[in-house]
Amino acid sequence: MRFLLVVVLVLALAAAANAGPEVRGAWVTSWSPGMFTPQQIDTTIAAMKKAGLNALFMEVRKCADAYYDSKIEPKGKEVPEGFDPLAYAIEKCHPQGIQVHAWVVVYRAYSGAKTGPTDPNHIVRKRPDWVMLSDTGKNYSGEGMYLDPGVPEVREYLVSIFEDIAKRYNIDGLQYDYVRYPSKSWGYSEAALKHYYADTGTKSKPAPNDPRWCQWRRDQVTRLVRMTHQRVKAVNPKCQISASTICYGGTPSRWEQSTPYAGVFQDWYLWMREGYIDINIPMNYKSEKSARQAKVFRDWIKLSEDWNGGRPVYQGLYSDQNQASDTLKQIEATRKVGQEGFVLFSFNQNSRRDALAAALGAKLGAAPKLRVNAPAVDLPVAKTSTE
Repeated sequence: MRFLLVVVLVLALAAAANAGPEVRGAWVTSWSPGMFTPQQIDTTIAAMKKAGLNALFMEVRKCADAYYDSKIEPKGKEVPEGFDPLAYAIEKCHPQGIQVHAWVVVYRAYSGAKTGPTDPNHIVRKRPDWVMLSDTGKNYSGEGMYLDPGVPEVREYLVSIFEDIAKRYNIDGLQYDYVRYPSKSWGYSEAALKHYYADTGTKSKPAPNDPRWCQWRRDQVTRLVRMTHQRVKAVNPKCQISASTICYGGTPSRWEQSTPYAGVFQDWYLWMREGYIDINIPMNYKSEKSARQAKVFRDWIKLSEDWNGGRPVYQGLYSDQNQASDTLKQIEATRKVGQEGFVLFSFNQNSRRDALAAALGAKLGAAPKLRVNAPAVDLPVAKTSTE
């Protein structure tokens, strides 16, 4: 018994010694101010330092647009002419030990009027045959228009965008969002069905719950994730690939019964096991004010740890919904199970952020500096003016 205790103690000490600094992240969206101009980015970084945060997850692709210097997709309309938000953020964050992760919305390509985008250069206008359809022929889910994962040309198009970012920018990470289907009822574009029929020999339109059809769609998402990993790591080996993943629905004991796997075809447990992503960030958006939600929050922490595939998990916390004191309770809950970090949603510029930063900083203290990626060749030059 004494020998066993010694072994356990040695293993615990070794794990602690190998554990890196806690990652304290913040998502900054491109839906509202926080990253559009040099002044906004400077203010965001100052707020992060005040809050004790050390990783910026910056939304650089929102709806098939670009909040960086892209030659593939149109620039986000909020960005001043001649300014590159991503290059500027990297230039300002890295000397302070703050990582910058390029947050990309994957399949959702448009959110707005149901008639679709008006810009002729938008991918939805250029390639309407790539747009995902429902089993009843709709092209607009509750969240917008999606590109169909079942179309190989869509996969190549998206991977080329992610590879381009990783190759030209000194990012510390690439983070997927909306890397899934809206629900079982989606994925019925003519182009996708054509490939499904060719792959399976099926000749009739499958029902949404058809097991083979469900697995085929799940495989299409995984193919993109695997392909992106191969191509991004080839051009930027130190880039950490993560995904903000689904963790709503019930909390079953079996992965195959979970909503991510069975409901939206996002097999993140497989991606972690196989190393297709380096980090999982479950969007565990629950309120501490509700006893039921607080319990479900902690249940998902446990499940995400059970299904971590031996890789890091950063818990996604809904700081927009919770008071600062409740956010701190949730941070402590992630620490109790030994998770490697957390990411707050969201950290855009407003008075609520100011109060949150002050409260978090008082409790968390200064953030540990993180290792940042080394400078890359052909890095875009950040412009601090709009002249």
